[in-house]
Amino acid sequence: MKNNLSELYEQSILKQEKKWSWEEIRSIKIKECGEKLVPLSLYSERILVRSQYFLQGVEGALAECFARESVLKRLIESSKMLPEGFKLVIFDVWRPVEVQRGLFNKYKEEIKKEMSNESEITKLALQFIALPSDDPNKPPPHNTGGAADLTIADFEGRYLSMGTEFDETTEKSKTTYYEELFEKGKSLTKEEIEALKNRRLLYNIMTSAGFTNYPEEWWHFDYGNQNWAWVKGESYAIYGKAKPYLRWRD
Repeated sequence: MKNNLSELYEQSILKQEKKWSWEEIRSIKIKECGEKLVPLSLYSERILVRSQYFLQGVEGALAECFARESVLKRLIESSKMLPEGFKLVIFDVWRPVEVQRGLFNKYKEEIKKEMSNESEITKLALQFIALPSDDPNKPPPHNTGGAADLTIADFEGRYLSMGTEFDETTEKSKTTYYEELFEKGKSLTKEEIEALKNRRLLYNIMTSAGFTNYPEEWWHFDYGNQNWAWVKGESYAIYGKAKPYLRWRD
């Protein structure tokens, strides 16, 4: 585990060796471990919850972010590696399939304004939003409670610059975007260098705590689900479809 702060900023982000394959990922077996989904807003000393889809009025989204117990444990581990006063800011973790479906269809409608080929539209949509499947053997990563979208805030409560906004659907959202420019010898601006180092900080604290990253999104990290199992080379995932206990919610 990396503990040296300078190393967290300087250690390069590792490029995903395997080409991302949703087909291979969805074929991984799931051996559900039965961990509960727990709220994340109760550890405000180091973790802040800002449920983006609820704040943006997406139908079905919750004000609280829920995650598996081991995900919370690892998020706390990650937060303890941050500079004094810095905090993790959670945008989204567990996501109902209805929300997944709404986001997927909305993004497809955006893409349709630029292209008409349905297969190409779906392929591009899948780059940023997983298929809203109801199949218990092929759950969307967020529906397992094992996928976390997050960033970092400094001691004054400001988001660290990551080069793009959360959920920006451009090539700049690719986790290694600035890393690759740097490796090619491109002269980075002061702002780009800042984004590069901040992405390294987020990536290194999360992977040190056992998470894997979805390479198209600097903010998305997985633990225990099929994404995580595929990247880690595990024979099965430990998280399948899940749902928090909400007494009066269907």
